Amino acid sequence: MKAKATISAEEDYYAVLGLPSSTTPEEVKRAYRDLARQHHPDVSGGDAETFRKVQEAYEVLHDPVLRQAYDRQRVARGLGREVPLECALTLSAAQLVALDTPQMLYALLDLHPRVPDLKQRLPLNLALVIDRSTSMQGPRIGNVKLAVSNLLEVLLEHDRLAIIAFSDHAEVVAESTPVREIARLRAAVASLTTGGGTEILQGLRAGLEQVRRFADKGTNAHVVVLTDGRTYGDEEACLLEAKHAQSEAIGISTLGIGDDWNDLFLDALARHGGGVCQYISSPAQLQELLLEHIRDLSHVSVNRLTLNVNLPPWVQLQGVFRAAPFMEALGVMPGRAFSLGQVGQESLSLLLELVVHQPDAGERRVARLDFEGIAGEDPITIRRDVNVQFVAEAAGPVEAPGRLLNTLSRLSIFRLQERAWQALERGDVKQATHLLESAATRLFEIGHRELGQVALVEAERVQRGVEPTSRGRKQVRYGTRGLTRG
Repeated sequence: MKAKATISAEEDYYAVLGLPSSTTPEEVKRAYRDLARQHHPDVSGGDAETFRKVQEAYEVLHDPVLRQAYDRQRVARGLGREVPLECALTLSAAQLVALDTPQMLYALLDLHPRVPDLKQRLPLNLALVIDRSTSMQGPRIGNVKLAVSNLLEVLLEHDRLAIIAFSDHAEVVAESTPVREIARLRAAVASLTTGGGTEILQGLRAGLEQVRRFADKGTNAHVVVLTDGRTYGDEEACLLEAKHAQSEAIGISTLGIGDDWNDLFLDALARHGGGVCQYISSPAQLQELLLEHIRDLSHVSVNRLTLNVNLPPWVQLQGVFRAAPFMEALGVMPGRAFSLGQVGQESLSLLLELVVHQPDAGERRVARLDFEGIAGEDPITIRRDVNVQFVAEAAGPVEAPGRLLNTLSRLSIFRLQERAWQALERGDVKQATHLLESAATRLFEIGHRELGQVALVEAERVQRGVEPTSRGRKQVRYGTRGLTRG
């Protein structure tokens, strides 16, 4: 009796036979016959390896039980064609020497969104929460108006937009309105005036209220906060609102204009809201970045993405970092999932630092990674195993893949400047100076001379006992954060 075929979920059997995943059993049989005749080793020009793959694909896909098991495994690993993300894994070493001492292993995960059908993208349900305090007068409010007017041109008719203006109180300038009513929205934008202080909480709550009115699984709900100042006394309440909104699948992003806003707070607000925080260094830059951000929201393929890292006792998770589209330390939280927010048109890359202590030779699973999220209206799960071959002795020197080395190099610069600001907060001027100088040197080495010069100037200020400039700090922080983009 013939043994059942072995399923290899990593192989795309549908592609081998040149068929879609919705193919019928009869189509599988016809494709197999044609390809088997073409590639049989006894035929002139036949290829034994291709013939073997065709046979393997047929044995799995023509058997209903095996095919169902194969499809299920492909989906679980993020390889099925129905899953909106592809997950690629790069290890610093696929083979390690079995040692009775700990050694470091880096795992780089690239989650690539599959090409979306733009005609069928989810409608956007947006609220723009705009700071109109006194500090926004002049070019800043003028560029906000221009940026929002340009935004109306790229949104689709079935998208919704609400506009909230806030200072020391909030006003709903335009209730959530279909973009096809563009004249009404343009009039609301034109009516924006400046005056008063800055209280983000009231504006945030008003924006969330507008989005909640039309939030459902069939829309991408998001609040974008634009501000140039610091809010006082309501930071914790804002973060609680963001956490609650994220549990409702409502995202929050922040755009800081100029140099006087609190980067730590707006970063935290966006992180808790599953969005991004961006630095607008000049009023004119707002138009470009706002349009770019809304386009990203238009291409979101997965919402509320989380990662669970499951490890054997002999592996320790030392660090988890977002590497792209921007860099961010995610910390280590035993027993808790890492919140990754949304995945848009740019790939999401994560870097895991693992310490392994394995003295026995053989293939071992060092980690099981489970991604969970929402794609459209449906929950998805992507599972990826990280396997390493432990050997008695090394065959020779092995260099880590260039892409991983490149990511590690840029991540190290970002970490240097982050540690510098932390040292400065502790009052350790000497350490802060050293770390900023090291970051500047590394920036010069990789060709980012302008950003390196900014870091060097701030290091000199710190060394003299002078506070770093708010502009310089933000340029270094957000500049290094984006070193892996593209």
